[in-house]
Amino acid sequence: MTDKEQIFKDKYDRGEFKFSYSSMNRLRFSPKLFYKDYILKDREPKLDKHLIEGRLLHLLLLQPDNFENDFALLPGKIPSDSLRKVLMLIPNHTKKKELSKVDDNIILDCLHQVNLYQSLKNSDKRVAKVRTPECEDYYRFMLLSEGKDIIDQDMYDKTAERVEIVKSKKDIMDLLDPVVTDFELDETETFAESYLECDLRDLKFGLKGYVDKYIIDHKKRSITIIDIKTSGKSITDFVDTVDYYNYWMQAAIYTMLVLKNVPDGIQGYKINFNFIVVDTYNQIYNFEVSEQTMQSWGKNLMSIIKACEFHLNEMNFDLPYEFINNKVIL
Repeated sequence: MTDKEQIFKDKYDRGEFKFSYSSMNRLRFSPKLFYKDYILKDREPKLDKHLIEGRLLHLLLLQPDNFENDFALLPGKIPSDSLRKVLMLIPNHTKKKELSKVDDNIILDCLHQVNLYQSLKNSDKRVAKVRTPECEDYYRFMLLSEGKDIIDQDMYDKTAERVEIVKSKKDIMDLLDPVVTDFELDETETFAESYLECDLRDLKFGLKGYVDKYIIDHKKRSITIIDIKTSGKSITDFVDTVDYYNYWMQAAIYTMLVLKNVPDGIQGYKINFNFIVVDTYNQIYNFEVSEQTMQSWGKNLMSIIKACEFHLNEMNFDLPYEFINNKVIL
């Protein structure tokens, strides 16, 4: 067992490891990728434009006052996703604050890591792709904005426009931000972007995650859980997307997290789960999840948890659980 494997195993044995939706989905999809990301800690930063736009929409809609804590607005243009990955790797190899002073060999090594511009046989030409005014500005700004997502004005304006479209939909806003009178105030509790975690009975690992929004209505004895999704497709494709990206698993995890974090006596409240989807055409729809479907997703989650337990107990990350324990025949 390697040092990193032992560190992870010790953390697991102490009951300190908790699965997020992302890590559980990664283990289900590819144990080898899980091993790389969560045991070797060799995870690539998620810089995809659509992911950052999604995070920005969540923040502007649910916690707009936190913008300056989480985002930095670049005056110029943002380089491509691949170039940004290269620029983010460079500080791991040098303390130079200006890209112009970074050694060419460091840039070449980072380009090789990302597998970018490797078809160019001339190393000077590869370096020149990085030594541009756009990359120089971004690199300097990136170092000054450590820990924040960097966006440009175009992305901000586009996302702010989408947020205003969401706010114009009365049915959506009635769900996201229900009007509560002073008399009802004590009977309704609202939580936004809440970090929750929980242990799982008889298991060494637990669950964790940020729940977009959940509302406890004591009068109606209900808990409404809301997850906001941005999609690069049409809302007509979302039903298939739920299966493709295992969003059903995310819904089941969030439901379990909420139920294990509410006070005693509330666990019996009716659960209403909703996906609010903003699609690529700025069409907005609230997908309600039926009680029967949630029960089915909850049972499926328990099967996934069983598979996760096997992988972690055995420290076996060669193949997905079903390929190890059953012969898959086409």
